[in-house]
Amino acid sequence: MDVADELMALERELARGGADEYARVLHDDAVVVVPGAVLDKPACVEAMAGSPGWDEVELGDPRLVESGAAATVVYAFRGERGPTTYRATISSTYVRDDAGTWCLLHHQHTPEAAVTGHAAPGPTQLNLVVADVARTAGFYRDLGWDVGDAVDPHAEIRFDGLSVELDESSSVRFWNSGSPAQDAAATVLSIHLPGRDDVDAVWSRMTGLGHESRQRPFDAFFGSRFAVLVDPDGHQIGLISPRSDAHRHDPPEPAPT
Repeated sequence: MDVADELMALERELARGGADEYARVLHDDAVVVVPGAVLDKPACVEAMAGSPGWDEVELGDPRLVESGAAATVVYAFRGERGPTTYRATISSTYVRDDAGTWCLLHHQHTPEAAVTGHAAPGPTQLNLVVADVARTAGFYRDLGWDVGDAVDPHAEIRFDGLSVELDESSSVRFWNSGSPAQDAAATVLSIHLPGRDDVDAVWSRMTGLGHESRQRPFDAFFGSRFAVLVDPDGHQIGLISPRSDAHRHDPPEPAPT
């Protein structure tokens, strides 16, 4: 195995691993540069202990630069977590310790600028038409969302880059003259949870509070643990875990009832 293969094997291990792998591979004087932070070894290990990890990763062919006892690999990285795809150019510099083992001294991400073919901005607001704002707000508070106080049959739930807004059907005519009669469609608004057990835990808590379920938790063909709740107006709320190759299966089978 040549040097590039040795170092890329370590990079793949780190990309798929967590705190233990970083604690073992990082040099004691390591510097890790990621978007928004410059971390030393203890801080990096702590951050990885709280990270949900990637659902899928892809590492491109490396460019190797060697200088004395140090070697650097530079390559393209793609990581997927739930609906998010992260692309970056990664540069990792390794040095050998006294025993001849490679240790990661410097690791840096240069994120790739997002490139899309969209001719219009992405969605920033989702309006759910409901029969009773207070009742529906209670459902989403039970779910764990911070719902603002209702004002003129309207309440807002704000996230980073997205606002979910609850509007009573009686008020919709004031801003959408062509709105059809209230009818929750087959659309599913999904929440990505950090782990498979979290899907079962949230579903059990919500159904225990008396909220309706459309789909009990199960291992879906695409590799996620998945379940569907329904709010008081019939809007479907999906609960989805990160995907796992070990739980994928094909061909798909009907979801269990």
